[in-house]
Amino acid sequence: MSAKDAPMLDVEPQQNEGRSREESGMKAEPSESERLFAQAMLLARAAEVGTEAAASSRESGWKGDWLVLLQALCGLTARQAAAGDPTPVFTAERLREEIASILGAPEAQWWSDDSDSVRKKFANAWKALENDFNRLDGHLLGRAMKNRVAGQIVLNAPARLGTTNAMGYGLSVRPIELPAAQPTVAPPSVAADANRSGTAPLEITYQEEMEVYPIPGLKRPLKLSLPGLRALIVLTPIIGALVAGGFLVWFLLTLWMSNEAPRVLFQWTILTGLVAGLIAWICHPFYVLINDRIVRAPTLLEATLPLGHVLVLRREGENRVLRMVRFTAKCPICEGELTIEKGRRQHRGRLVGECGRNPVEHTFSFDFITGKGRQL
Repeated sequence: MSAKDAPMLDVEPQQNEGRSREESGMKAEPSESERLFAQAMLLARAAEVGTEAAASSRESGWKGDWLVLLQALCGLTARQAAAGDPTPVFTAERLREEIASILGAPEAQWWSDDSDSVRKKFANAWKALENDFNRLDGHLLGRAMKNRVAGQIVLNAPARLGTTNAMGYGLSVRPIELPAAQPTVAPPSVAADANRSGTAPLEITYQEEMEVYPIPGLKRPLKLSLPGLRALIVLTPIIGALVAGGFLVWFLLTLWMSNEAPRVLFQWTILTGLVAGLIAWICHPFYVLINDRIVRAPTLLEATLPLGHVLVLRREGENRVLRMVRFTAKCPICEGELTIEKGRRQHRGRLVGECGRNPVEHTFSFDFITGKGRQL
């Protein structure tokens, strides 16, 4: 073979090396800049979900400086990440400015000042955010899935910025697996038009809010795991009520068979009936919970909380768990807040979603398994 023919042997390999990996059936690896840009976009979308979750919790009546701090941190992170920064961090001063812009006057003055008391207020708010951030886990996850965002925000530990004494506060994002895409639902305006024409009822999706601490002074959610025989905890009040009812019946029979005066018999009968009614009133929610797996939470547990909570008996993994949670939604008719309440009139005996603006006419069904509802 002549020397002039030798380069021809390298022609085909050189052409193959010049081909893109897509042409040869291989997927091209993203560059580092592309990866960082995709990470920044995912963080921006997850931070927007966090902003909505914190804002909706505050609108629902939840209190705490840590919630407005989270809203400010998520809002700043969303804007900075959307500009292409995959790891945005912010100083306490910048976060206080954002909080002041969210709250407006007169609360803004508390945060815009640079006094020691305000810096301590910020430090306490951040500590509370670190302690209570996990309460929003279900809320953030539900909103991320609803908005088809494949990531959930994670709170980063504060770190020093370079060689300065200033601390940087920021968020990161962890990937989550999204369920299969569901058929899209028409926007509220379109759905309302369809409803007025009589073609279809309005449909809504409920959102599970953050975990609650119903017992004042005890920062623990109402969560009881009921494996095996521990499920008898829910049955105990009913068993106790049956025993007490049997005793009251025996007491009345014995009383009426005695020689007591009619006035005494009448007084004891009324008193026994009142005691029996009180026992039935206390134990009825447990009976409904066992039969329906859900019941409206007693008002006593909502003394320091927004109204609208329910007790739910459901499976989480392999265990049955009793939880106290709150489901809310936006009314597609008037944009009011829907909360879960006991049904009235023809809906008596079931839980429904009632609009805070018009609880009589703007009423929706409530399926706590699917989180869906339709106008009733």
